Amino acid sequence: MIIERTVIADIPKVEKIYSEARAYQFQQSGYGWPVFSKSFIEKEITEKRHFKVLDKDDEMAGVFSIVKAEPIIWNDKDGKEAIYLHRMAIRNRYRGKNIAKKVVDWAMIEAWKNKKKFIRIDTWANNKALTGYYQKLGFEWVGKRQLPPQSDLPEHYNNIEVNLFEIRL
Repeated sequence: MIIERTVIADIPKVEKIYSEARAYQFQQSGYGWPVFSKSFIEKEITEKRHFKVLDKDDEMAGVFSIVKAEPIIWNDKDGKEAIYLHRMAIRNRYRGKNIAKKVVDWAMIEAWKNKKKFIRIDTWANNKALTGYYQKLGFEWVGKRQLPPQSDLPEHYNNIEVNLFEIRL
């Protein structure tokens, strides 16, 4: 598996991966991500924060994005603390092939190179399956946070409670 930055030409494939992940989320928990607009995905790509995971045949197995500062969710306004993983989506046919672990390993290297202390991730507080999965990946649950009704975060974060996880480097 190879991790590299997503490019604008990848957007149709990214949208399909998010659509598949959204369907899986609804099947598993009854709720899921909203449809991310093309402009939302494009912004993450142009800001060099969106990545793809490629298999040995250069097929996209999954995608994810990162941010280097999380002032609202984690009170890390200066971005000195961690690398934050967001919107990790794995195609159904790659489930069980340790794609998420490869993303976490990649994030650990990136965090170390950038002198960060943590890798952090969040999920809906009532998503027990994902909470357990993140813990199996090595993340430690560090608490919950109620997010404000309106903020600079993407809209799907408005007024939800999230579980917070981190791996200390």
